[in-house]
Amino acid sequence: MAREKGLYKRKDSPYWWIDVVLPNGQRVCQSTRTKDLEQANELLVSFKAEAYRNSQLGIIKNVPWPHAVLRYLSENLDKKSIDTDRDHLRQLDPFLRDHLLRDINMSILWEFIEHRRTVDQVKNATINRALEVVRRILILAAEDWRWLDRAPKVRMLREPRGKVRFLTKPEAGTLLETLPGHLRPVVIFALSTGCRMQEILNLQWDRVDLGRQVAWLEHGTTKTGEGRGIPLNQDACAALIEVRDHHSDYCFTYRGHKMAKIGSAWKRSLSKAEIHNFRFHDLRHTWASWHVMAGTSLHELMELGGWKSYEMVLRYAHLAPEHLKLAASRVQL
Repeated sequence: MAREKGLYKRKDSPYWWIDVVLPNGQRVCQSTRTKDLEQANELLVSFKAEAYRNSQLGIIKNVPWPHAVLRYLSENLDKKSIDTDRDHLRQLDPFLRDHLLRDINMSILWEFIEHRRTVDQVKNATINRALEVVRRILILAAEDWRWLDRAPKVRMLREPRGKVRFLTKPEAGTLLETLPGHLRPVVIFALSTGCRMQEILNLQWDRVDLGRQVAWLEHGTTKTGEGRGIPLNQDACAALIEVRDHHSDYCFTYRGHKMAKIGSAWKRSLSKAEIHNFRFHDLRHTWASWHVMAGTSLHELMELGGWKSYEMVLRYAHLAPEHLKLAASRVQL
């Protein structure tokens, strides 16, 4: 059998490699996983034939994982967490780079999972974030890119439900007393609105209406990427009034400039207040917990906090068992 054009050997691999351009113009370079030239030749002929058939159907089936990674990254350059996704994909690369999209399943991924657990000693939650990227790429390959008939199922690992860390009212009062002047309004605003750190630090005066007691977060400035309105209570308004004349554009500043981050003053204040294992994001948990304990329904909380799913607010349900009293009273001895 004559050798097909498109086979070659690499110095770093014992196998024959395919380098061909598909009918749609896509170039594919991948290992044949065989050292036998005749077998590699037969595989290449079969590969070309299947690629042609699939091109007639509008589906490309023999796409290697690295090609999908490159397309995913190029289409998501403006994604806020793209750097995190890129880190996950680097971790995945040694385990998936020699595989086709259609072959990726939990059996293939298990080697990656075991390596991260035993060698890197990371928790299931960290591994799941990487698996979520894999699942997203496979779904795009099936539904948008037409590279798969259907997306292989990627199952998430079991994660223990994390404990909600929040401050009591006395703890919050102590913390506020220890904060420096530029941070106190920021923390009051966080405790009053549940906004995330960057949502607060990026807030501009043209998105605030103190008369109507409302602020707006623009599209692209929130974690979900969607804009939302923020109702302002008296404490939030007071925090804004305190800093109203500090800057013409940004609400919360330090020495005349927009704050990029909270800085070491936050950690020093926590230490002075003797508050341990507490992050700035836990102010959002505190705000949500206070709301639930005050009688705010989980559906109202979901809308107030900009969560996209009801499951995200279920972590606070145990803080208000009162809403189940009526149901419990229906059964009596």
